[in-house]
Amino acid sequence: MQLTILLLTAMFLQRPATAHLHPHTFLTTPEIIRARGYPAQTHHVTTSDGYVLQIHRIPGGRSGGQGVGLNGLNFASSGKNSSSNNRGNQKVAFLQHCVLCSSADFIMNDPDQSIAFILADLGYDVWLGNARGNVYSRRHVRLSPIQPEFWDYSIDEIARYDVPAMLTYVRKVTGSPTISYVGHSMGTTVFFAMMNYHPQINNWVRVMAAMAPVAYLHNARIFQYYATIIDALEISVTQLGIVEFLMNNPGTSKLISVFCSPFSPVKAICSAIRLFLFGLNSDYVDKNYQSVILAHNPAGISSNVLRQYRQFNISRRFQAFDHGAARNQRQFGSASPPRYSLARVTAPVGLFWSDGDWVVDSLDVKQTASELSRVVLNYRVPLGDFNHNDFLWAENAKDLVYGQLVRLLEAYN
Repeated sequence: MQLTILLLTAMFLQRPATAHLHPHTFLTTPEIIRARGYPAQTHHVTTSDGYVLQIHRIPGGRSGGQGVGLNGLNFASSGKNSSSNNRGNQKVAFLQHCVLCSSADFIMNDPDQSIAFILADLGYDVWLGNARGNVYSRRHVRLSPIQPEFWDYSIDEIARYDVPAMLTYVRKVTGSPTISYVGHSMGTTVFFAMMNYHPQINNWVRVMAAMAPVAYLHNARIFQYYATIIDALEISVTQLGIVEFLMNNPGTSKLISVFCSPFSPVKAICSAIRLFLFGLNSDYVDKNYQSVILAHNPAGISSNVLRQYRQFNISRRFQAFDHGAARNQRQFGSASPPRYSLARVTAPVGLFWSDGDWVVDSLDVKQTASELSRVVLNYRVPLGDFNHNDFLWAENAKDLVYGQLVRLLEAYN
């Protein structure tokens, strides 16, 4: 059996197999952006606790800032095209990724089907964030990723240090005092939590678009169906001392991408894995682009971030990371972690969610909406099997989500 697996692996990794892969499969985020015909920049931001984060920027569209049309409508741009030295651009969008994701997840489709490209063509100066620990943000002024201390962080630190540092930098470079914020999954969690540390940042945000918003998770079907497996995995991770979770290296990226290519005889396994992780396999993702997605995702994160989401589920609370009574007492001044208040989010928020999402349940969205101070849009995707990551990768996300999202952003610009 082992010999068979080795032979199959060797066969798939030969040139004829990789030749069938999409040419973007092993490109970086800036390389994919340029391959699509857009300008790309790479910036670095150092947080106050020493993590060096990489941000990717699309400072202009292919059409010189003119709206390319979405859902049959033509959104005119402000005419203020961005450049590296353009200070004062009033159409700035910052996009923050999900757990185990990176900046790449916002460009995983054709230009008229990817939200980052759509916004760039509409005249937005688009910035793509990367949280500490993912493939683009694995540097620290003092620590190395091989040290466990590097991974001693949770959602709390991403919310307290990473996103504020990136937003501060974007405002400084662009000269724009306000920003439109687009988040998916964890990108929404850290936004909501951030306002408990830095409520003044509400004043920096014109509007926040929350795709698959995550604050409460006690109705999440992924935990209902797989709690036993998830908890067993968490125990194993703890016992083995694993602090970094699921980052593809070049070798595994190549192997997985070839196995999941359109011509692979085992590609059905890839679809089964997607079903296991994200729910109904909606089949709205371009199969020819699946190798690109799997080469970039998962992008790596601290194990504590995944533990914290399980804590949300078990505690039925939106709260800081539970380190245990002793460390909680030292860090928070109480044996239990403090709750995050959604009422401290006073910027206008638009919620985008789907019944087919196994991670974000409609009941949890309802509770989130009831506690936010200013929900200006509560949008349910009108397709029952639209799943958690379809918000990013589905070919029909343009019609089902991005039209509404662009209208929301344009209403505040």
